[in-house]
Amino acid sequence: MFGDDLIGKCFIDLDDRFFSSDWQALEEKPIEYRQIYHESTSLSQGVVVCWLEIEPQSKGKKATKEQKIWDISPEPVRNYEVRLSVMDTKNVPCEDVEGTSDVFIKAYICDD
Repeated sequence: MFGDDLIGKCFIDLDDRFFSSDWQALEEKPIEYRQIYHESTSLSQGVVVCWLEIEPQSKGKKATKEQKIWDISPEPVRNYEVRLSVMDTKNVPCEDVEGTSDVFIKAYICDD
């Protein structure tokens, strides 16, 4: 379980999007939160935050309007120190193949 092991998968049906007049009418496509699942469990293994754009191949270099350039550079690094101690858990189901659970904690830090 090290290196490039598969964490999970999510699927996006491109045909549903491309042939949907509602989706095509959107000027800017919405941010999506897609759950990641692995075949060994019914529990989500995480979330992919993304948006989907489909550009027709015929558009090529002959685009009539200037294509928007998205800034996807990472946010600046901020230094934090967070310490969390979990002393005990209750009612945590053993969902792994080995009869154990990979318990994890999600924490969000707000910069208000």
